[in-house]
Amino acid sequence: MEEIRNIGFCPHCGNKSPQKLIHTQGTSGTGWIIEDGEEVDLTVVYFVASCETCNHILVYRAVEEIPDDKYFTSAELVFPESGKLPSPVPKTVSNIYSEALRIKNLAPNAFAVQIRRALEALCEDRGAKNGTLQNMLNELSTKGEIPSTLIEATDLLRLIGNIGAHASEDSVKPWQVRTLDEFFRAIVEYVYIAPSKIKEFREGLKKFKSP
Repeated sequence: MEEIRNIGFCPHCGNKSPQKLIHTQGTSGTGWIIEDGEEVDLTVVYFVASCETCNHILVYRAVEEIPDDKYFTSAELVFPESGKLPSPVPKTVSNIYSEALRIKNLAPNAFAVQIRRALEALCEDRGAKNGTLQNMLNELSTKGEIPSTLIEATDLLRLIGNIGAHASEDSVKPWQVRTLDEFFRAIVEYVYIAPSKIKEFREGLKKFKSP
C-alpha cells in the first residue's frame, strides 16, 4: 500500500514537517440542529498519523465534510490539542499566541515573552491604556474584567515574561511553560470565551420559549 504523507504543524515538537498517515477509522456521531433541537446522525472519520520529525502520534478528526486521505492534515487536530484559540478571541491576541505555540517546547524564554505580549494585546483590546502592563492589568481588575482569583496569575505571567526577556542567570524553566500556558488560557476563557458561550446559549433558549 502506498504511504501517504502530508505537511502539517506538530505541537509535540513545534515543527512544520512531514506526517505519515498510519490509520483511517470511520465511525458515527450525534449532533443537533440548533434551530429546532432535532438530533441528527453524523459521519465522523479519524486520521492517525506520526510526525516524521519527533515520531509522536497525532490524531485528526473530520465531521461530515471528510477530506481525501492524502489531505488528512486539513481535518481538525484533536490530539494533541492544537492550542489554537477559538473565534471569540480577537486576532490581535490569537495571532501572538499562535506564534508562541510554535516555540513552546523549543524556547521557554521566548515562549514566556510571547505570552507576555499576548497579555498586553488582551489589555489593549479591553481598553486598558494605563501605561505599564502591571497598571493595565490592575485597571482591568478594577473594572471587573479580570477577577481577583486570576489577577495573581496575570502578575506571574508578567513577571516570568520579564525573566524571559532579559539576559541574566535566571531563565524560564521547561516545567514552567505548561503552567504559563494554563494561566493564560484561563484568563482568555474568563474574558472572551465564557461570555461568548453564555450569549450563544441564551440566544438558543429564546428559540424554544413559548410565544
